[in-house]
Amino acid sequence: MVRRWMALPTALALCAAWAVVARAADGEPLFHMAILSDRTGGHVPGIYERVIDEINLLDPDIVVTVGDHIEGYGEDYDRARAEWDSLLPVIRGLRAPVHMTPGNHDIWSDDAEVVYVEKTGQQPYYSFDYRGVHFIILDTARLNASAEVVGPQREWLEADLMASAGAARTFVFFHKPFWERTLPAGEPDPLHDLFVRYGVDAVFNGHYHTTITDRFDGIDYVVVGSSGGGMGRDDSVVRGQFYQFGWVSVRPDGHQIAIVGLGSIHPFGVVSLATRDEIARIERDQVTVAAVPVFENASVRAPLVVSIRNDSGEPVDDLLTWTATDGWTVEPTEARVSVAPGGAAECRFTATNTGDLYPLPRLSLKYPLSDGRRLDVDVPLRAVRTATAARFERSPVIDGAIDEEGWGRAAAVSRLFPPYEETVEGETRVLFGYDDANLYIAADCAEPIMDALAARVTERDGAVYGEDCVGFFIQPNRDHGTVYQIYWNPVATAFDQRIVVGGVGGYSADRAWDGEHEAAVARLGDRWVLEARISMDTLETSAAPGAVWGLNFRRKQARTGASADWQVPIDYDPSTFGRLVLE
Repeated sequence: MVRRWMALPTALALCAAWAVVARAADGEPLFHMAILSDRTGGHVPGIYERVIDEINLLDPDIVVTVGDHIEGYGEDYDRARAEWDSLLPVIRGLRAPVHMTPGNHDIWSDDAEVVYVEKTGQQPYYSFDYRGVHFIILDTARLNASAEVVGPQREWLEADLMASAGAARTFVFFHKPFWERTLPAGEPDPLHDLFVRYGVDAVFNGHYHTTITDRFDGIDYVVVGSSGGGMGRDDSVVRGQFYQFGWVSVRPDGHQIAIVGLGSIHPFGVVSLATRDEIARIERDQVTVAAVPVFENASVRAPLVVSIRNDSGEPVDDLLTWTATDGWTVEPTEARVSVAPGGAAECRFTATNTGDLYPLPRLSLKYPLSDGRRLDVDVPLRAVRTATAARFERSPVIDGAIDEEGWGRAAAVSRLFPPYEETVEGETRVLFGYDDANLYIAADCAEPIMDALAARVTERDGAVYGEDCVGFFIQPNRDHGTVYQIYWNPVATAFDQRIVVGGVGGYSADRAWDGEHEAAVARLGDRWVLEARISMDTLETSAAPGAVWGLNFRRKQARTGASADWQVPIDYDPSTFGRLVLE
């Protein structure tokens, strides 16, 4: 059994008032534990430091993190070391001993794992005991399901659980909440089976930047929301989206769990899986916004229809309001809506865009939840972009030159938008073509500092997505939930996977899938140009003029840490895709 801990002491002081929320335990606490969650993934400067200040106010005996401490990714490990060097003094602001759990932003390759151990002084997975409680830290940074915890880590975990069976309580920590996809659906979960067999009491995760709590077979499952990573919306307690940390009081006969927000505290169960799923259903099925078509290099003026169906037991009676953004207007900006239980209504507007496409206007109104609270519905306007693929009479040579006649007829897409504050420097032009056998893609990526290109990954399915790259999500059949994801870096190395949408967890990704495609990159003085061919057989389709496919794509720039997306946000969900029309 490995036992390691890292003490990172310092003193900080603030003033705040706190309430106490407990769950089923009596007697004086044996100790208090704080759980520090994701700092990165579109991190917001200053929040992590404030969370640490407030943890210190509660004076815990121990702190455990649940991953994503640095931004990471890419092959520039000197930069990763610098990010750790910047972070560790902040963590040393905690007065209590700190035990760290790796996230996908911390360990994304074998070399990143070396840096993680070097900088933190802790192993990716390990265990320790504290005042009669057994703690297990797992490494799920590069995994995507409980079933992938295999080999040495799985063998170690089972042996460790068996050896610690006499512990008063057992807590398990790992970054990605795989259980959220399996347990609610009654699907097998190998980790959960182990936890039940050996009497684990609670499991703590991060990754989602949103708190979720539930209980399965007597085990408390807790996703601690963002401690500083981006959330994409304003604070919302009912959604579990607010800057926070976890708080656990361990007593002789049990433990108590609370979710602490900046300046507030919430009980275990503030957002259950049922609440999370109910909110998703409301904003997916009960309050819907018809798509507004957007064509390249054209202004938009289109009818906008909002449909409201009330499947709750309370009336929906509120002012439906549009919050417009620069470049957009929605007329009228608000409308009164009153829908009885079991009823439905439509509201009609006109949407106009003459500037930047993103950010999109957002719709808000209050909708009753089954627990008596009211949800502030937050739904964006659905802008569906359309790109075209030119019909090629002759197949182009895949050499990065994109100088064949067919490319000359292809319409370039050049308006990409940042999903976060960081902006890609340099224009990106993307073109599409096709013939009976293949889909063709070209991406012309301007780069003011060519010497800074990150393109070290040469092994197929390596961490291409952490370098400079262009990536595509392609859905040839929009009635079928299969998406093909392919990323290429500036040395034409590919990362590809086949994604099946639907079922447990919303999607499953087959990383072992290798499509039949080829690519070449030409490096010019101030740009790199990708030219690629993907076979129609690989996409499980045939070329048909007039066909409409689902599509999204992005460019990532390692030196700025920025992305630029065609449809924002980029997602595996095909409902967020734009359209590719085969001319």
